[in-house]
Amino acid sequence: MSLFLIGMRGAGKTCSGRRAAALLGVPFVDADQRVEERAGQGVEAIFRELGEAAFRSLEREVTLELLQLPGAIIATGGGCVMDPDVRGGLCQLPGVIWLKASGEELSRRISGSNRPSLTGAPAWREIPQILSRREPHYLACARGTVDTEGRTVEDVARGLQQLWQELPHHNIR
Repeated sequence: MSLFLIGMRGAGKTCSGRRAAALLGVPFVDADQRVEERAGQGVEAIFRELGEAAFRSLEREVTLELLQLPGAIIATGGGCVMDPDVRGGLCQLPGVIWLKASGEELSRRISGSNRPSLTGAPAWREIPQILSRREPHYLACARGTVDTEGRTVEDVARGLQQLWQELPHHNIR
């Protein structure tokens, strides 16, 4: 069984997921990194050169493959829950955890990063709009929620470590 981390960009899926995997001695997989490997370019370049639709298609393909991967902690792309097939797959799994934070906190965390804007608006304006569309899907898929607001990566990782240990068949590799 794998632990799938869902949530907005900036919620801590990659940082805390990687740290939790290290604590547990299990593989860590970042869906965005897999998308970049498959495309041969970074997320920002994919958005700029191929567009959001191409990125979402790759994200869908990669995430559907990762749904079959046992024994890992997997950081999904923030928008993967918008795809009905991905959402359906996630909703059937016991190890889906929503990492969440307020729109203000998410905006603060990603300001100055190379994460592409999805709407062309500044992060402080874009994040609340996107979050309002995605939040019902995060809620529908998640079997648990970890609020990352004001918490360190280490603290969140320790919480994920505990959730991993509660998963059925968590020792399958």
